Amino acid sequence: MPSTENLSIIDIFLRFASLGAEWVMWLLLAIGFISIVLALERARLYSKTRVDTSKLARILTESLQNGDLGPIQKAIERGLAMEERVLSDILEIYQNGPFMIEQILHGSLLREKQRYEKFLNYFGTIGNNAPFIGLFGTVIGIIVAFQALGQNPKGGLEIVGPGIAESLVATAVGLLVAIPAVLFYNFFKGALKTRIGNTEFLGRIVLAHTQQKALTDVR
Repeated sequence: MPSTENLSIIDIFLRFASLGAEWVMWLLLAIGFISIVLALERARLYSKTRVDTSKLARILTESLQNGDLGPIQKAIERGLAMEERVLSDILEIYQNGPFMIEQILHGSLLREKQRYEKFLNYFGTIGNNAPFIGLFGTVIGIIVAFQALGQNPKGGLEIVGPGIAESLVATAVGLLVAIPAVLFYNFFKGALKTRIGNTEFLGRIVLAHTQQKALTDVR
């Protein structure tokens, strides 16, 4: 048996490959389980923070026109959704004019975007890289199969079959983990884009009203 000092990189990798591809599949399954847990957490956040933007816009417009912010403040007092939290921030400085409203709208949106974007990078990373992890397991499985064949030159499918089968399973598991992760990423990214659009819509209503009010006061 060669000493550690005399081992080449190839020898080290072959020894590593002799561990088989099973650990790669377990790693992928662990990653996939984490993806599902995080997706459920994100789904819960998006579900409990759903609001009727059209209704809020109607109440907001009426409140601004009547000069009474009581109804809209009551409508957003729950303060869980992005739309409610950003609108609440804007209404707190409503009397400070359009410039301040626009700055608060931008800053509050950035804060809420960070809250809703949490874990999205994880889904994107897993969706992009899980197939490569599975491919790594495939390569290991094929190496194991050829090592077995080298040790049994007269062997047939019964010698290389288990290693090849293991390698194909690793590829399948990689895809099985990657596909849901990509779906999660696209779904939550689209939902976030909708929430941001709704929030900007409400913020622009307040901004337009204050700009019109400022012009009226100048005249």
